[in-house]
Amino acid sequence: MTFITSPLTKSFVGFDNLFDEFDRIANFKDQSYPAYNIEKVSETDYKISLALAGFSEKDISAEMKEGILTISTSSTEDESKTTSYIHRGIAKRPFNRQFRLAENIEVVDAELINGMLVISLHKNVPEAEQPKLIPIRNSLKSLSKKAA
Repeated sequence: MTFITSPLTKSFVGFDNLFDEFDRIANFKDQSYPAYNIEKVSETDYKISLALAGFSEKDISAEMKEGILTISTSSTEDESKTTSYIHRGIAKRPFNRQFRLAENIEVVDAELINGMLVISLHKNVPEAEQPKLIPIRNSLKSLSKKAA
């Protein structure tokens, strides 16, 4: 059991999941492999690109569960036993990379293009949160009546 002692957080009730997430973030150790980019394509679209040279579609697994997108690869030890390298600079080791996505973001597509895994994401904006255009009426009639 964890006790929260900060004066600010003691007054919040029912935010246990939020505080647990803060604890996970504070203890998070980011890995550097594989390299990746996160690109904002538009106000509602994003792309995550991972550099996966040497991997094929069958080696890569992508899964979305409880708001976490997990990209992982399996071990490819069979190839290294049969292949003799003079220099091996392209890493093809197994990994598990996770991205936490907001509730309203969905995975649209995942494609392996020239060694880059490109995952397309779309943010679904509820209609209530979308900007609403307010029509503006011409009020010349009411001004001319008051002037007369």
